[in-house]
Amino acid sequence: MRRTALLPLAVAGAIALAACGSSADDTSSTTPAPTADVGEASEVTPLDEATIDAARKEGEVLLYTNAEDQQTAPIKKAFEAAYPGIALRSLPLDDSEMFQRYDTETASGNTTADVVMNSDVVGWQSFIAGGGVEEYEDPNSPHLPDYARLAPGVYAVSLDPVIAVFNKALLPEDEQPTTLAELAEMAPELDGKIGTTDIGNSVQFSATTSYVEKYGEDGWEILETIGAHSGVESSNGPLVTKLSQGQYVANFFVAGAVRAFITGDVAEVVNYRYLEDGTPLNPRAVAVTAEASHPNAAKVFVNWLLSVEGQEAACSGGFTPYRDGVACDFGLPQVINAIGGEENLIIGSLDPEVVEQRDATVARWNEAFGR
Repeated sequence: MRRTALLPLAVAGAIALAACGSSADDTSSTTPAPTADVGEASEVTPLDEATIDAARKEGEVLLYTNAEDQQTAPIKKAFEAAYPGIALRSLPLDDSEMFQRYDTETASGNTTADVVMNSDVVGWQSFIAGGGVEEYEDPNSPHLPDYARLAPGVYAVSLDPVIAVFNKALLPEDEQPTTLAELAEMAPELDGKIGTTDIGNSVQFSATTSYVEKYGEDGWEILETIGAHSGVESSNGPLVTKLSQGQYVANFFVAGAVRAFITGDVAEVVNYRYLEDGTPLNPRAVAVTAEASHPNAAKVFVNWLLSVEGQEAACSGGFTPYRDGVACDFGLPQVINAIGGEENLIIGSLDPEVVEQRDATVARWNEAFGR
C-alpha cells in the first residue's frame, strides 16, 4: 500500500508515550550507523542534447507513483534544478490503481502518465505484457548492477527493504531478536504481540515471495511459526500505530519508508532493525510508458533518476539507493553491513514465476496466519 503519508500519524502515538523530558531539538534516531563504505561513484551517462532539448520543449513529465508527495518532494526539487524548464508533476496512487488508471486513460484517448514507478510485482507483469512499457534503453544501463535491470525498459530506482520495528519500551533493545528465526523462537511468549501486513499488500507479497525463494521450506516453517502468534493489519499505518500504542511489541516485514520517521521523540520508544536473515529488498521499478505524452521529458527524468545525483535525491525521500558513491544513511551498503554481508541479501525481481505461483503463495500464507 502506498499511503506512507499516514506513517507520521501512525508513529504520533509513540510521541505521546515518549519521555516528556526529550528536548525539542533532539534528532536522535535508531537508524543503523552509516559506517559502510559506499565506494567510488560509478560512471554516469546522460542523454544526448537533442533529446534534452526536445524534453525542454515538452516542458513537463507526469509521474504516477506509489510514493507520497513528501517522498517525491526532494526528487522534484533536485530534478527541476538539474533541468530548468522541465517540471515534474507526480500523482500518488495505489499500486493497482495506477495501472488501471493508465489503461482507462489510454483506452479513452486521454493524457496519461509519462512515467510509472512502484513496487507491485504482479501489476508490473500485467503492465509489461499489455504493452504499457516503452522499451527504452537508458545510457546508464551498462553502469547498473544486473538486479537493477528488471525487464526491457524497466529499471529499479531503489531497493526498498522491509524491516522489523519494535516498541523498545516493552521489549528492550538488548532483548530484541536480530533474525527472523529468533523472532519465531520468541513467538509463543509474544503471542498476539507480533504484527505484520496482509499478503494482499504488495510489500508483504514481494517480501514473502523473495524470502521463501531464498529459504524454501525452512522459510515457510519460520513464517508459519510466527503466523500462529501474529496479528495482521491491512497496511503499515495501523500496524505502526498499534505498535506505538503497545498493542504490538514487534512488527516484521514493515515497509522501509517507516525509517525516516523514527527520529527524535518517536525514537525514544520505537526502533527498527534489519534482520540478518529476514530483510528482503523490494525493487521499486520505474519505466517510461508506451503512451507518454512527453516521451523525451520522461526519458530525461528516468535517466537522471538512475544517476548518482538522482539516487542521492531519492535517498532524501527515504528510498534506498544502490549505486556506488551515493552517501545515504538508508543506502544498500548500510543494509549489507547491518545484515552481516552480501551473502544475506534477499533482492526481489520481476520474475514471471512469482505471478504464476501467486495463488499458491497467498493460500499458504493465509493458512499460516489464520486468514
